[in-house]
Amino acid sequence: MQTRVLIGVFSFLTFAILYVLIRDYAQAIHSYSIPNVEPYQLEKVEDNATIKIPKELSWLNQLSAKGGVSYFYPASELRVKLLFGKNLKKDDTETFRVSVGIIDDYQFFCINQVLSANNIDYSYYKVGESIWLVVATDDEKYLRSVLEELKHYEIHYSLSKS
Repeated sequence: MQTRVLIGVFSFLTFAILYVLIRDYAQAIHSYSIPNVEPYQLEKVEDNATIKIPKELSWLNQLSAKGGVSYFYPASELRVKLLFGKNLKKDDTETFRVSVGIIDDYQFFCINQVLSANNIDYSYYKVGESIWLVVATDDEKYLRSVLEELKHYEIHYSLSKS
């Protein structure tokens, strides 16, 4: 019994609120006036006449008189460092191959930083997913000590002479 009364009261309140909302909406719609819109009319030019523009105002002349631009568009850069036979020292420089296996971008960055910080020239190539470094140095012990720093970054390597 009480449930039916509550449902009836809520239904009545719902219809009352709905009636007030619809009435206010209808009044708002009728008070809105549609603006008067006319199509845009272009100025009529007679006899297809041409207008003479002074040369100092011509954009084409201004463009050709400009120098180079002082800005550059952003572009991706790829830096490749190769070791060629003519660039290697011929006396007692040895070439080593270092396999570092499959590494992520951060580990590759760490390898680049460690070798660059120790002034070791190298190049790299990829076989499948594995990265190989070609390193030219005259001191194998120094190279091994530098490569030991890679273990701090969890980079495992194998060194072999070429």
